[in-house]
Amino acid sequence: MRSGLVPSLLAVIDRRDWAGLVDLVTDDVVYHRPGCPPIEGVSAFVEFYERRCIVMSGRHAVQRCVELPDQAFCWGRFEGMSHAGVPLVETFADWFDLRDGRISGRRTFFYRPAI
Repeated sequence: MRSGLVPSLLAVIDRRDWAGLVDLVTDDVVYHRPGCPPIEGVSAFVEFYERRCIVMSGRHAVQRCVELPDQAFCWGRFEGMSHAGVPLVETFADWFDLRDGRISGRRTFFYRPAI
């Protein structure tokens, strides 16, 4: 099993454990994701995963994770299936802000041409 706050967050998301997700983030968490306006607050964060995220199932395979006292960084590959039945394969990197042992911010980057 992966250890650390960030791998725990990704494992909770992969299991679709929304109650567990609440325990890992601050009430004022902010999530920046390409193509979306900022997702602000724990309710909006959980609602994004429960209702708006295209992912039906999948798994984050973290290649590397570095956790510092107030920030963390990870990168790896996500493989899963969308609600529409489309296979999803994405290389990602995430930058996290940490506060009081919880995640207060997340910024996701995908490895594909943008400009």
